[in-house]
Amino acid sequence: MNRPVPKNAGIHPGLLIMIAVFAMIAFPASWLAGHLRPRHEYFVQRRGVLISAEVKSDRLAAGTFLSETVRVTSDTGLVVALRVLHPATQTRPLPLVILLGGHRTGRNAIEVVGDPGSLVVAALDYPYEGPEKIRGWRQAIAAVPLIQQGLLDTPPAISLALDWLERQPWIDGSRVEIVGVSLGAPFAAVAGALDQRFRRVWMIHCGADNRAWIEYSLRNRVQSDWLRGQTATLLHLLAYGRSFDTGEWARRIAPRPLVVIGAQNDERLPRPMVEHLYAVAGNPKELIWTEGGHINPERPAIVRQLLEIVRNRIGQE
Repeated sequence: MNRPVPKNAGIHPGLLIMIAVFAMIAFPASWLAGHLRPRHEYFVQRRGVLISAEVKSDRLAAGTFLSETVRVTSDTGLVVALRVLHPATQTRPLPLVILLGGHRTGRNAIEVVGDPGSLVVAALDYPYEGPEKIRGWRQAIAAVPLIQQGLLDTPPAISLALDWLERQPWIDGSRVEIVGVSLGAPFAAVAGALDQRFRRVWMIHCGADNRAWIEYSLRNRVQSDWLRGQTATLLHLLAYGRSFDTGEWARRIAPRPLVVIGAQNDERLPRPMVEHLYAVAGNPKELIWTEGGHINPERPAIVRQLLEIVRNRIGQE
């Protein structure tokens, strides 16, 4: 008489436990490895080929310069929005400055530029498709992969924008510079290092150690030193910090020049972090200190002061 075969016959309980333990270890390890692995190849491949551009003229300001909104699309599906300021009338191609501001600034950074003079200035939005204001932990968790994708897409988005910009008759493609401001500086360092079309890179109010920068910015929100350090490490990991090592990318900009600008009274960034960035960068390089605090859209005088430094340097050359 045949006996019924029990469920899971032939699978030892110990083996089931080993499989479960392996899964509990393997999945987190795989996730961790994916976030620790530099995504340098992704930055190059994601850019793809420019396939379309939508251009809308915003306004003509005081009859002197034009403001245009542009939406550029790649064959990889990458999309970037930017705003461009250029003189309304010109007889020759002009130098281009691509401006990358901090969080929630994006292309609206162009608002504080004013008259670009004998320059073309373009400011980019971060390619983030999630909610602008995140409310509640559920929405925060859902937004994490969107934020991560936006971070990884920013360096290739910069180069994609330049693909369109350099085709415009009012731009001198041999005189293209990138200015990374505050949280925009690490992305500018990546794009500036990878894209040889940038003849000079400006890094304003930023440091070399992004994890330490995150930890310093949390000092008023997380009182415990241990918890603040662990939180900074986790955030740095979630943001693919290894892929945006500002010091490493700053070294790779050479032999094209790098200019680092620090604020004497910066309340968001300690002076040693700025000096460390300058120390690890390759030559040629320059360190400039200005008076005042950290750059902020609510401090237009500081913004214009810094842009004037860039404008004067390009004009002198």
